[in-house]
Amino acid sequence: MKSIRHKYYMLLALLMALLGSTAARAQNVTASASMDSSVIFIGGQIDLLLQLSQPQDVDLAFPLLTDTITKSIEIVDFSEPDTINRDNGRLLIEQRFRITSFDSGLHYIPPIVFEEATAKLGADIQTEPMALMVANPFEEVNPQNGIIDIKQPMDTPFHLSELYKYLPWVLGILLLAGIITFIILKYYGKEVPVKLFTKEEPYIPPHVKALEALDQIKQEKLWQHHRVKEYYSGITDTLRRYIEERFEIRAMEQTTDEIMEAFKGVEVGGRQSLDNLQQLLSTADLVKFAKHEPLPDENDLSMINAYFFVNQTKEEAIKSLEEEKEALLQKEEEQATVKD
Repeated sequence: MKSIRHKYYMLLALLMALLGSTAARAQNVTASASMDSSVIFIGGQIDLLLQLSQPQDVDLAFPLLTDTITKSIEIVDFSEPDTINRDNGRLLIEQRFRITSFDSGLHYIPPIVFEEATAKLGADIQTEPMALMVANPFEEVNPQNGIIDIKQPMDTPFHLSELYKYLPWVLGILLLAGIITFIILKYYGKEVPVKLFTKEEPYIPPHVKALEALDQIKQEKLWQHHRVKEYYSGITDTLRRYIEERFEIRAMEQTTDEIMEAFKGVEVGGRQSLDNLQQLLSTADLVKFAKHEPLPDENDLSMINAYFFVNQTKEEAIKSLEEEKEALLQKEEEQATVKD
């Protein structure tokens, strides 16, 4: 009889130890959920971040969420669980869900239960409840008014009398054009040179315009007068216009990463040129969007890198033999004048 009672006590002690171990382990596993915002417009999208903190020796699975969180909140996309190793021997597992809703109102999100973890540990492993407010920015429709047809276009016939008020201006312009034409014909005779009406603009190479613009920015000393954002905007806009004209890359409409991606496979005179461009554009992004305050040496380096990029990537015009011969003769005459 004592032997049976002794075995009973041993079994009871072992069961209590197992339960105690499970309870202690359950206390070391926590789950949480958070959203980017608690208010969205109808049809808007935000991220729901699901996190599980656990010891490394515990193997737990995330809830299987694929289509919806609730009947009013849909899942647009989701990432694979990402595991982060902590220094204290624990794991932080994260999974991100892109959610949306097309039903306006306040929606309750019940606790998300980690069923496998709850079953293994003998304790509830779940997140805190949340709420999402979905606002409707559109005008509310009154169903009592019934269905209303779309308004038809208004019939507004054209009348010639509407142009009468512009008639003096039209006649004045025609009269002035006739007088100018008469003077030109009287002065030049019957043949009127086309160049009087269309003046051809001299072609300025992209690198010349870029260097002139950089010189102007440098002379204004913008960052020295605490106009750092304007300083970097001027440099980057100059380089973006230069890149568009020189390489036919739509740099004015692209981000820094898109510009650098567009340069893959393009000959730009060495890797150093792209590194200098990357430094300049990245620093400018930090200044314009992250309120970064560069050191004076960084400001000078950005301007130097801008000059370097333009000079290393500029396209020199190909001279004809006559132009090269004329330039050589002019150089020899200058040397002879210096010797005299």
